Amino acid sequence: MRESQRLAYLEAVGVVGWVPRQPLAHAAMRLPPEPEAERSLPSEQAMPVDQAAPDNKPAASSEPVPVERPATVVESPSARLVQQRREQIAAQPSRTQLPAQMPTPSETVVVSPEVKQTGRSVAPFYLQLWMAGPCALLIEISDPGLEKGTSEHNLLCDILRAAGLPTAPRLQADFRWPLSRNPQVARSAEAASEALQAFMQARLELQPVTSIGCFGSMAGLLATGDPDAAELLKGREEALEGLGSGWFAPGIEIMLQQPEEKAGLWQLLKRVMPRWTEVK
Repeated sequence: MRESQRLAYLEAVGVVGWVPRQPLAHAAMRLPPEPEAERSLPSEQAMPVDQAAPDNKPAASSEPVPVERPATVVESPSARLVQQRREQIAAQPSRTQLPAQMPTPSETVVVSPEVKQTGRSVAPFYLQLWMAGPCALLIEISDPGLEKGTSEHNLLCDILRAAGLPTAPRLQADFRWPLSRNPQVARSAEAASEALQAFMQARLELQPVTSIGCFGSMAGLLATGDPDAAELLKGREEALEGLGSGWFAPGIEIMLQQPEEKAGLWQLLKRVMPRWTEVK
């Protein structure tokens, strides 16, 4: 590296003067100032002020003004690039400063989207969909559901036998509400009714059923989004949009606790049994 270029780099990084403590490896010898730097001085700068001033402007002083000789270091292109880069960095605003219109991190508030809960909410419930020949059975039951050999399963088999349906029903699917534990998801009765209708339409799309038996008050949400109206459907038969005909009975567990409810179920079965017994 040339001596002038080395001095230019040192000046760019802020080192004014330096003396090597020992000879630098692979460093060029220190050379005397280049003669062209001396010749680069304009001859007018060496002239006295009274001679360099124009005729129409009086000289300020008759004494010659001492002229400072420029440094003997010739600025290289690399040094100029370094100096320009330092000036650009100094002109840039500090990264730690935040814009005036932007809030500070302590003032930033993250607003999470909220779901407006409309309508009456319902408690979590569990339903099972069973297939018994041409009839589908939507049964409200405690989790984990009907199990073979239990009192609930035996009562269901007795009901199917009395109704003229196969006594070995097949479990098709189950439905748990709410569908998600996220509190932002709607949990109203209307949302449960819509979800239950979609569930039944998807499960019975390819199933040739003639009637749907709904056991339990929560199974009544298949016909209405009002829990009170669902309670009043017990013992009735209603047309279900997109699903056909449905009849509504007390829950299996309720009939085990209240045997008198079986009489009302038998009256209902006598009205709806022709839907599958008369099918040829």
